[in-house]
Amino acid sequence: MTQTRIMKNGNLLLLLLLLAVQTAEGQQTVFGLFRSEVGLGDKYYKDKNYTEALKLYMEASRKNPDVQLRIARCYYSLKEYSTAVTYYGRYLKEKRSLPWSDTYYYAEVQAATGNYKAAIEYYQKHLSNKKDDELAMRKIWRLSNIKYLYEDSSHFAVRPISLNTEYGELCATPYKNRIVFMSNRKEPELVEKVNAVMNAPFYKIYSARVLPGTSANGGHQYDKPSLFSKELASRLNAGPVVFYDKEQKMAFISAAHETGHGGDRNLQLFFAEWKNGEWTETDPFPYNSRYHSISDPTISEDGKVLYFSSDMGGGQGGKDLYRSTFEDGKWTQPENLGETVNTPYDEVFPFLHENRTLYFSSNGHPGMGGLDIFETAIKADGYSEPRNVGYPINTSYDDFGMTVDEQDTHGYFSSNRKNGGFNDDLYEFDMDLQTYPVSIAGIVKLKEHAWTDDSAITAMPQTKIYLVDNLRNTTVFETVTDNHGNFSVVVPYLSEYVIRAVGADGKQSVVVFEVPRHQRQVGAHEIVFVKDTF
Repeated sequence: MTQTRIMKNGNLLLLLLLLAVQTAEGQQTVFGLFRSEVGLGDKYYKDKNYTEALKLYMEASRKNPDVQLRIARCYYSLKEYSTAVTYYGRYLKEKRSLPWSDTYYYAEVQAATGNYKAAIEYYQKHLSNKKDDELAMRKIWRLSNIKYLYEDSSHFAVRPISLNTEYGELCATPYKNRIVFMSNRKEPELVEKVNAVMNAPFYKIYSARVLPGTSANGGHQYDKPSLFSKELASRLNAGPVVFYDKEQKMAFISAAHETGHGGDRNLQLFFAEWKNGEWTETDPFPYNSRYHSISDPTISEDGKVLYFSSDMGGGQGGKDLYRSTFEDGKWTQPENLGETVNTPYDEVFPFLHENRTLYFSSNGHPGMGGLDIFETAIKADGYSEPRNVGYPINTSYDDFGMTVDEQDTHGYFSSNRKNGGFNDDLYEFDMDLQTYPVSIAGIVKLKEHAWTDDSAITAMPQTKIYLVDNLRNTTVFETVTDNHGNFSVVVPYLSEYVIRAVGADGKQSVVVFEVPRHQRQVGAHEIVFVKDTF
């Protein structure tokens, strides 16, 4: 009995020892898997493959919550700022403070989600370790005085356009009676090619015809988009594009034909020309490289001045803007625009307007959060201090890819403001609109005969003037001209107007009254009635 009892206890002891060993091995296996996931995730993160890194970090976070910080960094890099704030918040709840290297990132994601008070707090914490960071100081000032970026908001009318989908649409540019833009929308294909970094289809170049009339929100209408040029279609990412030389030539971006460092295909710049009814690629930009990307081209109408964005070495940091000119039949060595324009962060999507102004986007210059659109004047000796174009073009999200027409009245830009940072959309805008109510002066005159230039033109005193909203058939203002025919009317709001004039003899006539679209164009109206038809 005693031996049996001992054997049973011995078996029990042996069983317990075996269970303990198996548990330890299991813990080692789990820990090994955790280290493997995090290590591989770190490699993906270093290679800027944030989507794959995020998948591994999310899996690893089930075993160790300390990986939350890595997840937050991924969401920051993917520009999903709201989610980045969430994961940074989870890490702070456990650890109470961030590593110094993350305080700037956390300030950035707070600014990008409109939490300006928290952003200022963390920019200040960043400054406690890097006291000479002038950019952080300027960002604190900008956010502390954010009201100034709303001052000109009445000069812009912004509308999303009907071409937007649940995928990304960006970088619209006018072309003939169409717009050309980039999109990674899904199309029916036998074999779907997916960008592993974004876990979405590759970007392609589309175009859509601008239809006559306006949409319900006051913007343009467009027909169904189609691929812009099958001849220039890329198996990988393509776009954006820019046209010049009366739209007979263009510069465009496409993935490199060869892989570079780490097996990636960088973006490169190419030129094409309209020949025999199709676009034909002519030359690659001579400074393309397998080891850096060139993107976002903009070019003068004569094709002699080129700007673009690149992460090539020797810049201010991040992506910088460069300039190259076409001289003696070849492009010059790209010249960095310098520290007035470029910062240690990203300057992208330049747009050259009338060879006088360069619009571009930056997350380095102080703004409202994320990428903001700025403008700088091109001077003989360089560039003026960039000016933030303000709200509603800019928001706390990413705003970029601005184009403006020759009249400074209409344009397009891209933004991810709609769904909290998920996917980019196209927007159109009217710029520098008249502010209402507006007072406009004028003078009413009378000409004797229409058929002769010699007819005397005299002022019409004591003429009753009625400002009529022609769309609503309502008189909104009335006055009487003075002894010299002068008058002044107050236009209350944007609409289509006519002036009804009633002379002292009771005769009346109606004339279209056009309100200038731009404040700087406001002047005195001269209205001349012809006696024969009055």
